Amino acid sequence: MGLSIQEQLLKAGLVDKKQVKKADHEKRVKNQKKRKGKLPVNDTEKQRLQQQQAERAEQDRQLNIKREHQSQRKADLAAAQQLIETNRLPIEEGNAVYNYVAGGKIEKISVKQEIADKLANGRIGLALHNGEPVLIPVETVTKVLQRDKNSILIYNDPTQIEDDYPTDW
Repeated sequence: MGLSIQEQLLKAGLVDKKQVKKADHEKRVKNQKKRKGKLPVNDTEKQRLQQQQAERAEQDRQLNIKREHQSQRKADLAAAQQLIETNRLPIEEGNAVYNYVAGGKIEKISVKQEIADKLANGRIGLALHNGEPVLIPVETVTKVLQRDKNSILIYNDPTQIEDDYPTDW
């Protein structure tokens, strides 16, 4: 095999052993700094790294906000279901049929006429709990609406009910 450049320079007498050792040492130090990331980088490389770090930080921030919203939504759903469970009223079977829309389909329940009138007048509401409709008082309906609007199937807000009769004769 051929001789290395250092050995060739030594044979030719252009460098001495001290200079060869110094060059080897500098080469090792440079490689060590390069491995540890202490090697000075040019300005464009620094700017690119800073931009990447800023982009990662922004992505992390957006992800944290998304996770926070998801956990808040989950907590609101659980609170709404807890309110419905604790304040539910019994549904007494009756001869009055009350129709409502759930999931794009018209559903109906048979209740007493008194309950049907209260549902129509907005004095009680109909909510969905564990896949089945339950009656809940107005106070609970307003609290559940603040947390999860999809849990309430029927609520006729008395402030938004229009009279069918003209008032100005």
